[in-house]
Amino acid sequence: MDEIQIKNQPILNKILNNINNKGNNVQAYILSGNDKENLINYAILFSKVLICPHKYKKGCSECNICNRIDKENYAELKIINPVNKIIKKEAILELKNEFKTKSIEGKNEVYIINDAETLNGAASNTILKFLEEPDSNIVAIFTTTNLDSVIKTIVSRCQVIKINNFQKKSGIDFIKNLTNFDEETIYKVIDFVKIIEKSSEDAIIDAKNLFFNYFNTKELLINAFNVILLYYKDMLNYKIKNKCIYYEANDIKSLANIQNDNLISKKISFILENIAKLEYNVNILLFIDNFIIGIGEMKDGKSNRD
Repeated sequence: MDEIQIKNQPILNKILNNINNKGNNVQAYILSGNDKENLINYAILFSKVLICPHKYKKGCSECNICNRIDKENYAELKIINPVNKIIKKEAILELKNEFKTKSIEGKNEVYIINDAETLNGAASNTILKFLEEPDSNIVAIFTTTNLDSVIKTIVSRCQVIKINNFQKKSGIDFIKNLTNFDEETIYKVIDFVKIIEKSSEDAIIDAKNLFFNYFNTKELLINAFNVILLYYKDMLNYKIKNKCIYYEANDIKSLANIQNDNLISKKISFILENIAKLEYNVNILLFIDNFIIGIGEMKDGKSNRD
């Protein structure tokens, strides 16, 4: 018997194999964990097990459905992702309209709603009506990194599968998972840090304006400052241990070598204070100004600003 085996996920394995071997599935599932990329991959695998007209096995050659799912051109699988961090009612209505007909090729029609916590009120109410009147051949899969923020009435209608989290706590991938930034955006933040540490006043003004254009909401700014925090923490790691945890040493050492441990520690404390301030309503442009001035004062050997 071919068993589905996902490393370190015994609960998910048990459920998938039960569906695959016996056809025992419910109408809705929630995959909950802290690694968004893994959740998406598990949801796709889940859909294959639910849809494949043969018993699913890795590398199955009996049908081309799984291959079409991988290529995102299989009509009986619908995937909804948030747009600007929101899933609106219109996306759910479109889904319902497309699923009016019975399944033709696969065992089930499946829809995946990623980041279920981003369903707005109207979308939540619409999906609830869909869940309350299930078609026996339609199965829902929700994913979320914040189960507590998913509407409770949706959770109550789903089988919740908690994914074991083994997220790497180092390297650029950790920063990407923490901030939801891609690598290019992370290094835009780092370029800003390098400019305010080393460049002229004119360059700093240009950098500030560019930074403000990219990170002009509280959420974006918090994520950007987490990037900055880890950058300075790695400076301290390099000074003390001669190695970095999050960034490549070549990105760190030039700035680390011109500062002592005490100064870097003060900057880390200053960054943490500023992240705390971002929990409140702040004038973003003024906030960035104060941060640049504060770092500049410490660079000149002065203490934190009041």
